[in-house]
Amino acid sequence: MNTERGTPAVNGPFGRVARFWRRIHLGRNPLARRSDRVEAAMLLVVVLGLLIALPLAGIVGAHTYSGQLAVSAEQRGSRHLSTATLLQDAPTPVPASDSAYLGNGTGSAGTAAHWTVAGGAERFGTIAADPGTPAGTKVPIWLTDSGDPVPAPLTPSDAATTSVLAGIFSWLVAALALAAVYWMARFVLDRRRAVRWDREWAHVGDRWARGRN
Repeated sequence: MNTERGTPAVNGPFGRVARFWRRIHLGRNPLARRSDRVEAAMLLVVVLGLLIALPLAGIVGAHTYSGQLAVSAEQRGSRHLSTATLLQDAPTPVPASDSAYLGNGTGSAGTAAHWTVAGGAERFGTIAADPGTPAGTKVPIWLTDSGDPVPAPLTPSDAATTSVLAGIFSWLVAALALAAVYWMARFVLDRRRAVRWDREWAHVGDRWARGRN
Protein backbone atom coordinates (compact mmCIF):
# COMPACT_ATOMS: atom_id res chain seq x y z
CA MET A 1 0.00 0.00 0.00
CA ASN A 2 1.35 3.42 -0.88
CA THR A 3 2.14 5.65 2.07
CA GLU A 4 2.72 9.36 2.46
CA ARG A 5 4.86 10.45 5.44
CA GLY A 6 4.12 7.16 7.11
CA THR A 7 0.34 7.39 6.71
CA PRO A 8 -1.49 4.78 4.59
CA ALA A 9 -2.82 6.26 1.37
CA VAL A 10 -6.60 6.45 1.12
CA ASN A 11 -8.34 6.49 -2.23
CA GLY A 12 -11.73 7.86 -3.20
CA PRO A 13 -13.52 10.93 -1.85
CA PHE A 14 -12.32 10.33 1.72
CA GLY A 15 -8.75 10.18 0.47
CA ARG A 16 -9.11 13.51 -1.31
CA VAL A 17 -10.63 15.07 1.80
CA ALA A 18 -7.78 13.70 3.92
CA ARG A 19 -5.14 15.04 1.53
CA PHE A 20 -6.88 18.41 1.41
CA TRP A 21 -6.99 18.52 5.21
CA ARG A 22 -3.26 17.80 5.41
CA ARG A 23 -2.60 20.67 2.99
CA ILE A 24 -4.43 23.25 5.10
CA HIS A 25 -3.53 21.78 8.52
CA LEU A 26 0.24 21.34 8.60
CA GLY A 27 0.35 21.29 12.40
CA ARG A 28 3.86 21.01 13.83
CA ASN A 29 5.29 19.18 10.84
CA PRO A 30 9.05 19.94 10.96
CA LEU A 31 9.29 19.55 7.19
CA ALA A 32 6.76 22.32 6.54
CA ARG A 33 8.42 25.47 5.25
CA ARG A 34 7.20 28.98 5.88
CA SER A 35 5.98 29.18 2.29
CA ASP A 36 4.02 25.95 2.83
CA ARG A 37 2.24 27.50 5.81
CA VAL A 38 1.50 30.67 3.83
CA GLU A 39 0.04 28.55 1.03
CA ALA A 40 -2.05 26.56 3.50
CA ALA A 41 -3.38 29.79 5.01
CA MET A 42 -4.24 31.10 1.54
CA LEU A 43 -6.08 27.88 0.71
CA LEU A 44 -8.03 28.11 3.96
CA VAL A 45 -8.98 31.70 3.10
CA VAL A 46 -10.24 30.53 -0.29
CA VAL A 47 -12.40 27.82 1.29
CA LEU A 48 -13.83 30.23 3.86
CA GLY A 49 -14.42 32.79 1.11
CA LEU A 50 -16.37 30.27 -0.96
CA LEU A 51 -18.52 29.41 2.06
CA ILE A 52 -19.15 33.09 2.86
CA ALA A 53 -20.01 33.75 -0.79
CA LEU A 54 -22.92 31.28 -0.60
CA PRO A 55 -25.20 33.44 1.60
CA LEU A 56 -24.08 36.54 -0.29
CA ALA A 57 -25.13 34.86 -3.53
CA GLY A 58 -28.46 34.07 -1.89
CA ILE A 59 -28.88 37.75 -1.03
CA VAL A 60 -28.13 38.72 -4.63
CA GLY A 61 -30.66 36.16 -5.87
CA ALA A 62 -33.34 37.37 -3.44
CA HIS A 63 -32.77 41.02 -4.39
CA THR A 64 -32.94 40.11 -8.08
CA TYR A 65 -36.14 38.16 -7.51
CA SER A 66 -37.88 41.07 -5.79
CA GLY A 67 -36.77 43.41 -8.57
CA GLN A 68 -38.01 41.05 -11.27
CA LEU A 69 -41.35 40.67 -9.51
CA ALA A 70 -41.71 44.45 -9.47
CA VAL A 71 -40.99 44.57 -13.21
CA SER A 72 -43.50 41.77 -13.78
CA ALA A 73 -46.18 43.65 -11.84
CA GLU A 74 -45.49 46.84 -13.78
CA GLN A 75 -45.66 45.02 -17.11
CA ARG A 76 -48.88 43.24 -16.20
CA GLY A 77 -50.42 46.57 -15.29
CA SER A 78 -49.46 48.22 -18.58
CA ARG A 79 -49.99 45.31 -21.01
CA HIS A 80 -53.09 43.34 -21.86
CA LEU A 81 -53.78 40.21 -23.87
CA SER A 82 -55.59 40.50 -27.20
CA THR A 83 -56.04 38.56 -30.44
CA ALA A 84 -54.65 39.30 -33.89
CA THR A 85 -55.58 37.77 -37.24
CA LEU A 86 -52.80 36.82 -39.64
CA LEU A 87 -53.06 38.38 -43.10
CA GLN A 88 -50.56 36.00 -44.64
CA ASP A 89 -48.99 32.64 -43.96
CA ALA A 90 -46.22 32.73 -41.40
CA PRO A 91 -42.87 32.07 -43.14
CA THR A 92 -41.38 28.60 -42.90
CA PRO A 93 -37.56 28.22 -42.71
CA VAL A 94 -36.02 26.73 -45.84
CA PRO A 95 -33.47 23.95 -45.17
CA ALA A 96 -30.08 24.89 -46.57
CA SER A 97 -28.26 21.78 -45.31
CA ASP A 98 -28.73 18.93 -42.89
CA SER A 99 -28.29 21.19 -39.86
CA ALA A 100 -28.90 24.74 -41.07
CA TYR A 101 -31.89 26.71 -42.24
CA LEU A 102 -32.34 29.85 -44.30
CA GLY A 103 -35.16 32.37 -43.97
CA ASN A 104 -37.42 33.13 -46.88
CA GLY A 105 -36.46 36.77 -47.10
CA THR A 106 -38.76 38.15 -44.41
CA GLY A 107 -35.94 38.09 -41.82
CA SER A 108 -37.12 39.28 -38.42
CA ALA A 109 -39.97 41.42 -39.84
CA GLY A 110 -42.57 38.93 -38.55
CA THR A 111 -45.95 38.18 -40.15
CA ALA A 112 -48.50 40.76 -41.30
CA ALA A 113 -51.63 40.82 -39.14
CA HIS A 114 -54.41 43.09 -37.89
CA TRP A 115 -56.05 43.52 -34.51
CA THR A 116 -58.55 45.73 -32.76
CA VAL A 117 -57.55 48.17 -30.02
CA ALA A 118 -59.64 49.72 -27.28
CA GLY A 119 -62.37 51.88 -28.79
CA GLY A 120 -62.84 49.58 -31.79
CA ALA A 121 -60.10 50.99 -34.07
CA GLU A 122 -58.34 48.48 -36.27
CA ARG A 123 -54.56 48.35 -36.34
CA PHE A 124 -52.19 46.69 -38.81
CA GLY A 125 -48.65 45.55 -38.27
CA THR A 126 -46.36 42.57 -38.01
CA ILE A 127 -46.30 40.07 -35.16
CA ALA A 128 -44.48 36.88 -34.26
CA ALA A 129 -46.21 33.64 -35.23
CA ASP A 130 -45.29 29.98 -35.34
CA PRO A 131 -43.67 29.04 -38.68
CA GLY A 132 -46.18 27.78 -41.22
CA THR A 133 -49.25 29.21 -39.46
CA PRO A 134 -51.81 29.87 -42.25
CA ALA A 135 -53.41 33.24 -42.97
CA GLY A 136 -56.63 33.89 -41.10
CA THR A 137 -55.43 32.18 -37.92
CA LYS A 138 -56.19 33.93 -34.63
CA VAL A 139 -52.97 34.54 -32.71
CA PRO A 140 -52.81 35.80 -29.11
CA ILE A 141 -50.73 38.95 -28.70
CA TRP A 142 -49.86 41.33 -25.88
CA LEU A 143 -50.53 45.02 -26.46
CA THR A 144 -49.62 48.25 -24.68
CA ASP A 145 -52.30 50.71 -23.67
CA SER A 146 -51.68 52.48 -27.00
CA GLY A 147 -52.26 49.24 -28.94
CA ASP A 148 -48.68 48.43 -29.91
CA PRO A 149 -47.58 44.77 -29.78
CA VAL A 150 -45.05 43.96 -27.05
CA PRO A 151 -43.53 40.79 -25.56
CA ALA A 152 -45.49 38.94 -22.89
CA PRO A 153 -44.92 40.27 -19.35
CA LEU A 154 -42.51 38.51 -17.07
CA THR A 155 -43.99 35.67 -15.05
CA PRO A 156 -43.07 34.65 -11.50
CA SER A 157 -41.33 31.64 -13.05
CA ASP A 158 -39.22 33.96 -15.21
CA ALA A 159 -38.36 36.02 -12.13
CA ALA A 160 -37.35 32.90 -10.19
CA THR A 161 -35.16 31.62 -13.03
CA THR A 162 -33.44 34.99 -13.40
CA SER A 163 -32.81 35.24 -9.65
CA VAL A 164 -31.33 31.73 -9.49
CA LEU A 165 -29.02 32.48 -12.42
CA ALA A 166 -28.00 35.79 -10.81
CA GLY A 167 -27.14 34.03 -7.55
CA ILE A 168 -25.14 31.31 -9.30
CA PHE A 169 -23.31 33.86 -11.46
CA SER A 170 -22.37 36.01 -8.46
CA TRP A 171 -21.01 32.95 -6.62
CA LEU A 172 -19.02 31.88 -9.67
CA VAL A 173 -17.51 35.37 -9.98
CA ALA A 174 -16.45 35.23 -6.33
CA ALA A 175 -15.05 31.71 -6.81
CA LEU A 176 -13.06 32.73 -9.88
CA ALA A 177 -11.68 35.81 -8.11
CA LEU A 178 -10.59 33.77 -5.07
CA ALA A 179 -9.09 31.06 -7.26
CA ALA A 180 -7.18 33.65 -9.28
CA VAL A 181 -5.71 35.24 -6.13
CA TYR A 182 -4.76 31.81 -4.76
CA TRP A 183 -3.04 30.65 -7.94
CA MET A 184 -1.17 33.93 -8.31
CA ALA A 185 0.05 33.65 -4.73
CA ARG A 186 0.99 30.01 -5.27
CA PHE A 187 2.90 30.95 -8.43
CA VAL A 188 4.96 33.49 -6.49
CA LEU A 189 5.57 31.00 -3.70
CA ASP A 190 6.62 28.29 -6.16
CA ARG A 191 9.09 30.69 -7.79
CA ARG A 192 10.59 31.53 -4.40
CA ARG A 193 10.75 27.86 -3.40
CA ALA A 194 12.50 27.02 -6.69
CA VAL A 195 15.06 29.79 -6.17
CA ARG A 196 15.71 28.67 -2.60
CA TRP A 197 15.97 25.03 -3.71
CA ASP A 198 18.56 25.93 -6.35
CA ARG A 199 20.50 28.00 -3.83
CA GLU A 200 20.55 25.13 -1.32
CA TRP A 201 21.62 22.64 -3.96
CA ALA A 202 24.43 24.97 -5.02
CA HIS A 203 25.55 25.26 -1.39
CA VAL A 204 25.47 21.47 -0.95
CA GLY A 205 27.42 21.09 -4.19
CA ASP A 206 30.10 23.49 -2.99
CA ARG A 207 30.43 21.65 0.33
CA TRP A 208 30.63 18.31 -1.48
CA ALA A 209 33.33 19.67 -3.82
CA ARG A 210 35.36 21.05 -0.91
CA GLY A 211 35.01 17.72 0.94
CA ARG A 212 36.42 15.83 -2.02
CA ASN A 213 39.37 18.19 -2.18
